[in-house]
Amino acid sequence: MSIPELLPDLLINAAKNFPYHGVGYVRPNGSIHFDTYPELLDKAKRILQGFYLTGVTKGDKIILSLTDCEEIIPIIWACFIGSIVPALLQPPFTFTEYNPAAEKAQKIYKILQDPWVILSHEHLKSWSNSGIPESRLLDVLALSREHPVLDFPEQNPDDLALIQFSSGSTGDPKGVMLSHRNIIINTADIITGLEMKPEDVITSWMPLYHDMGLIGFHISPLHCGASNYLINTMDFVKNPPLWLDMMSEIGTSISGCPNFGQMLVNRSVKRRKQGDWDLSHLRVVFNAAEPISVPIMSDFIHNLSEFNLRPEAMFPAYGLAEATLAVTFAPLEEEAGVIRFQRISLLRDGLAVVADQEDDNVIELVNLGRPLLHCRVKITNDSGADVGERVVGSVKVSGENASVGYYRNREVTEQTFQDGWLHTGDLGFLLNGDLFIMGRLKDVIFVNGINFYAHDLETVTHSIEGIISGKVVIAGYFDEKEGRDKLLIFLVGSDNEATRETFLKIRNHLKNTLGLHPDTFIPIRSKDIPRTSSGKIQRYKMVNRFLQGEFSSGMLIV
Repeated sequence: MSIPELLPDLLINAAKNFPYHGVGYVRPNGSIHFDTYPELLDKAKRILQGFYLTGVTKGDKIILSLTDCEEIIPIIWACFIGSIVPALLQPPFTFTEYNPAAEKAQKIYKILQDPWVILSHEHLKSWSNSGIPESRLLDVLALSREHPVLDFPEQNPDDLALIQFSSGSTGDPKGVMLSHRNIIINTADIITGLEMKPEDVITSWMPLYHDMGLIGFHISPLHCGASNYLINTMDFVKNPPLWLDMMSEIGTSISGCPNFGQMLVNRSVKRRKQGDWDLSHLRVVFNAAEPISVPIMSDFIHNLSEFNLRPEAMFPAYGLAEATLAVTFAPLEEEAGVIRFQRISLLRDGLAVVADQEDDNVIELVNLGRPLLHCRVKITNDSGADVGERVVGSVKVSGENASVGYYRNREVTEQTFQDGWLHTGDLGFLLNGDLFIMGRLKDVIFVNGINFYAHDLETVTHSIEGIISGKVVIAGYFDEKEGRDKLLIFLVGSDNEATRETFLKIRNHLKNTLGLHPDTFIPIRSKDIPRTSSGKIQRYKMVNRFLQGEFSSGMLIV
């Protein structure tokens, strides 16, 4: 069967071939509003008519700053069928005080050069303080019209369809340009890799302003003709069992949950020991979007095993917005492959050597599998030459799913996309053709001639009694005066004797196990840990705040 060339064709085909399938919007109380694909197509046509009458035309850029999935989905399809280019953002709740979502929104408005902004009705007042002309602000409630449009504008497969702003774990937001071809090729590969069928039931709490939420858990199942059920992310954060309730109730077969979500579920399930969920239908639980934590993943599988979650459902994967979404998949119906590698060989020599069972000084890494059908991966050294297997190097990706660059950012585009290859910024290696990721290049901390990875150091601290996953953040910075990298350790807690005792435990543990001597300990609040839309920690922001003296109170220098 041929693959459609344009995104509107996906919705038209779904409405024609699977008229009783569609999108379920899960409310906080667990009730569901369900739109069939024909109903979704009709809503999108009516909204597109509203666009035209408002003055929005083909080729215009639109920021979608909407609260609910139920608002977002019809709007995004109105954009796709009308050749209007959307960019989805996390809605800022205020512009009168500093918050990351507001800062990002204002930056993106400038990048897009005076785009339209579609807002949830309740956010209109807050955006009036944003400095953006009110003439560019559109109330989502005022868009839909009684009569739908009858004709769609002509489009080409390589036309710009979506600007996916990167989650910004290492810098300012960059607008990844995705064409119809990019998205359709990648979703087709996802369907093939998962053996997704129209009978599958997909449930997601991932935000739609993140590539995994929108492309992985909405466009992919729609492309296949499967129904998908969407939970608003904040509803999941406030009440993680809502996700488990839904999956059990509707017999979900495909879902996803990266580290951040797994931590929330682990804590919630330990508090609620009622065996009233049946997760036996789950055959795929995506684990991606951030470096996979083996301890968190193991706890998650163990905690949900009593509710009939099969270990084989855990599905590690690797991807990034610049590649639309997915790059590699682990094997289906196999338990997540966790391999123990010699730590010193990996960190000092950049060589992947499988450790013996009696070796305790190891790094556990998860097998992320092999590239999808239309995608290639290679590992290179600093000179750009292929390094072969078992050698740590820069991960590069090529394929029809790869973007052509960043919107209005020629300099970074030229740095990132070279000679047909996307430079991911990740470090990793291949073993028997499978991909293993070490971490982000910008999160490497160079001490005593050895490369350490921030998330690995954080994992090391989790073996200390009393340390909870997600409560320790480790980062490095280069001290110009001393000419060396220094370690910063942030710990969630008050500035009191107990916190300082914990700092000493961490210092002694890192010294005894890795020979590291942390330089500075900083007590912080949980809200001081900035995260991307997928839950990745934005360490660079914490380092910048430290360098600006914002953490001087309670700071302990050793």
